[in-house]
Amino acid sequence: MRARPDWRACIGLAALILLAGCAPTLNLEAERLPSHALSSQADSPLKTRLAARIPPGESGFHLLQEGHAALAARLALAQRATRTLDAQYYLFHNDTTGKLVAAALLAAADRGVRVRLLIDDIDTADKELGLAALNAHPNIQVRLFNPFHSRSTNLFVRGWEALRERTRLNHRMHNKVFIADGQAAITGGRNIGDEYFSAGHDLAFIDLDVLAAGAVVDSLSRSFDEYWNSEAAVPVSALPARPSDARLERATARLQAFRAHELDSDYGRALAAADPVPGLLAGTTPWHVARADLIVDPPEKAIKRSKSPSKLLLGQLAGLWLNPTRHALIVSPYFVPGATGMAYLEYWRSRGVQVDVLTNAYAASDVPIVHAGYANYRIPLLEAGVNLYELKPVAEPIGGRLRDLHHGSSRASLHAKTFVLDDTQVFIGSFNLDPRSMLLNTEMGLVIHSPELAREVTAIAEDAMRPERSFRPRLIIRTVDGLIERRLQWTDVDEGVARTFDVEPDTTPLQRGLLRVLQALPIEGYL
Repeated sequence: MRARPDWRACIGLAALILLAGCAPTLNLEAERLPSHALSSQADSPLKTRLAARIPPGESGFHLLQEGHAALAARLALAQRATRTLDAQYYLFHNDTTGKLVAAALLAAADRGVRVRLLIDDIDTADKELGLAALNAHPNIQVRLFNPFHSRSTNLFVRGWEALRERTRLNHRMHNKVFIADGQAAITGGRNIGDEYFSAGHDLAFIDLDVLAAGAVVDSLSRSFDEYWNSEAAVPVSALPARPSDARLERATARLQAFRAHELDSDYGRALAAADPVPGLLAGTTPWHVARADLIVDPPEKAIKRSKSPSKLLLGQLAGLWLNPTRHALIVSPYFVPGATGMAYLEYWRSRGVQVDVLTNAYAASDVPIVHAGYANYRIPLLEAGVNLYELKPVAEPIGGRLRDLHHGSSRASLHAKTFVLDDTQVFIGSFNLDPRSMLLNTEMGLVIHSPELAREVTAIAEDAMRPERSFRPRLIIRTVDGLIERRLQWTDVDEGVARTFDVEPDTTPLQRGLLRVLQALPIEGYL
């Protein structure tokens, strides 16, 4: 018997297609004038101050661990820029920190600084008019990377386009960099949003950036230019939004009023107190002077799947011949090693290398489906002798400081992406050790050859791996009815008391059931 067609579904699909056809669209013929970083050899106050601290031809680095310091450093660079500001981000929220950064960019543009802002289009549907207003400033240019062609805010319409163009739209620009005058830059794991800078109340990301100055900034500027001038970067002038001059004036006035109010608040005073830039420029805070390599995916990775693996970030990393002989420390919030990653880890372990991995516990992860991918590898990792540590959603304050625990944040989540090899080389960037970072999204990071910086990052990670702050999975092997059974246990310390868990800690039966379902799905390549 033939099944009857579901006319309601057909009518719904037809309505969706009609709605998508009526939605405003991107003007793909919009003019794309190339532009490039201005010469870093030109004099500027920032260059003069940095030259007194960092030897010619060398690079200097300063870790930005705490959220207040990380935002304050960006605002400080924007305030000191006299020639150019280039900013490239995956997410740029319209919240407190997003408005503070936007206000800083506008203030710089009003002083005559050329501002270029490149944002991935994954989260701009409700921000088009604001971005177009920024772009209307004569000294500001805004571009969207790999944009949706339909500009409807309707989730069904955007979902339909995402389904039709899933190959292209599943590839995103995950890079993060903020460059002032071609002299100083910040890169690492943070997007622009409250949760990254200790300004949120529901979720606080534990993250890591590095402030870089000197020779390596030229490489970061060239990378920005490559993305800015790529065919995937579309000017915001292509959007259907058409803000008036009056709207730009109103937006500027509102942002500057908001900035003045926030900087006079408790949060603003915390930013001022945490700002590392004055001390670094004055010489009271030392730089880590070291050699560094920028490794970055080409922008074509997001639009051409045939890119040679040797040209991708992982291939560039392999080309540096970083091969630990004693210790490998990996910090990745989303950790799904895959066959290639497992081969590396097992090879290192076979040579006696200690391998420690810090990632999120299920209760701390902001993306449970990725945790399911990681969960499938826990037993093979433990069998190989890899040490696993899973950061708790709320850490016990036991002295020292992994993160700022005040403001009553209900949940913390690891977001830093870093690894240290043999206490001599440290990677800091946007790259997660998962299939999405390896194969789909574009990523970037710095490999810094500095034992001092490596020790500093290791100390931060080891503080996070303490049993008061992380669960420690371990493998239990026993024989039941002649069959070998492998299962997991977790241990930690809570208020001085050692605990053992036979199920995923801080989870409900429903959450654990969902995890088992997600683990069974064949979706690892998209995580």
